[in-house]
Amino acid sequence: MELTVSNEARYIVIGTFVAYTVVMFLIGYVSKKVMDKTAVDHYMEEFYTGGRGMGALALAMMVAAGLCSAGTFLGGPGMAYQLGATWVMVVTAQCFMNFLILGTVGKKIGIVSRRIGAQSFMGLLMHRYNRNVFIAFIGILSVVGFMGSYVVAQFVGGARLFESMTGLDYKLGLVLFAVVVIIIAVFGGIKGVALAVVFQGLVMTVAVVALAWGTFSHIGNVEEAFKGIAKADSSLLDPWKWPLPYQISMWMNFGLVLIGIPHSTMGTLTYKNTQAMHKAIVIGAILVTLWSFALLGMGLLVRAIYPALKVSDHAIPILTMTVLPPWLAGVTIAGVAGAIQSTVAAMIIIICSAIVKDLYQTFINPSVEAAKLKKINMIVTGIVCLAIFAAAIQPPHALQVLIIFAVGGLASTFFWPLLLGVYWMKTNEYGALAGMLGGLVTYILTAGKYLPFDITFGMHAIAVSFVVSGVLTTTVSLITPKSPYGVVRVWFGAK
Repeated sequence: MELTVSNEARYIVIGTFVAYTVVMFLIGYVSKKVMDKTAVDHYMEEFYTGGRGMGALALAMMVAAGLCSAGTFLGGPGMAYQLGATWVMVVTAQCFMNFLILGTVGKKIGIVSRRIGAQSFMGLLMHRYNRNVFIAFIGILSVVGFMGSYVVAQFVGGARLFESMTGLDYKLGLVLFAVVVIIIAVFGGIKGVALAVVFQGLVMTVAVVALAWGTFSHIGNVEEAFKGIAKADSSLLDPWKWPLPYQISMWMNFGLVLIGIPHSTMGTLTYKNTQAMHKAIVIGAILVTLWSFALLGMGLLVRAIYPALKVSDHAIPILTMTVLPPWLAGVTIAGVAGAIQSTVAAMIIIICSAIVKDLYQTFINPSVEAAKLKKINMIVTGIVCLAIFAAAIQPPHALQVLIIFAVGGLASTFFWPLLLGVYWMKTNEYGALAGMLGGLVTYILTAGKYLPFDITFGMHAIAVSFVVSGVLTTTVSLITPKSPYGVVRVWFGAK
């Protein structure tokens, strides 16, 4: 079955989405006005860290909404429709994302970043590892390459949703998404993203609650719905359909690896104080649990209403148009758009920080004037947005595969160098470099199936690359010279 929408319903959906887009433009305008008042000497600090003054709600939304993107709102429910309860069980590992990120590395990164004035993820790593050129090079390439691919996939997913629910052209949806992101990212920086993501997170939450209410009202007896699904295919309700090793590795993929995703740790550079961080953990846990369980559960329940969808990713769009009035359907598409736009904006800022702060200012022109750096930053941010827009005009195939591959590549590169760098004094630049290279190469070879034999032992490729990266980071650190005393003292206060 394909998604079909009446013209009248489409007009209402379009009107609602246009109203949401206008609000986003206003947020972008307000963010620009705030940034225009910032002194040139403090512009980069405000652009990338928001003056380190983010409150609990903004921080919670930045982490939660920044990671719960098109995968949670489109691809995840689609996979739940296709695979059943086993997918629901695996993906709910992401409910702990705020605790994993803020609770494990958040406080330490917040302290150290203030000590050294770090304004980016790579800036932190470069200080911890003695400004090693090779670590910088590999890190910047990974951020630009993997994260750029991830952003393109997000843009394409959002534009396709816009096309399917409004009946308007794919490229128009792409333009609207791109313009919103450009205004927020280029003119507002991290403050613009924070302001936008609070509004977007609230819209996302309203959309999820409305959709859950509409779904349960439409189905009526949920128990009977599940009995019908089990009668058609009992394996859909089996949470242990996958072998245990693969199941565990997939839990890692949706939980533990998030610590090593650069844009997930961006919020740790911005929070106001530890009280705000602690509150953000609780708020984020509530929101992500609500979004995840509701959307994944509804993706599976669509089986009871439409048992033979041709495109599983249409599960949430077709459910939305079936159980909600058109104006609420418009709110839902706005919620999905918000999830995608908040993720894209955060990622673009990370990419730009790697290019402007970590490449240009650190290695090419360390003595660049503040006014010139501000202009370069705005130009690079605009170019990155336009380049991603251009790449998304001709949408690539296998978007979900591309997203998973990009996430695995980032985590394989950064997880152990970040985590051990924060907590293990003996971790040094040589170990970090070996771990980054080893994890990245192992992941590419195993995920791409380039080896003549299988070394995954029935697990996802990320599990193997984690082991390789962790072993190399620790072993090489132990047999090579220690980190400089100055670095160790800043990070650990050791004598």
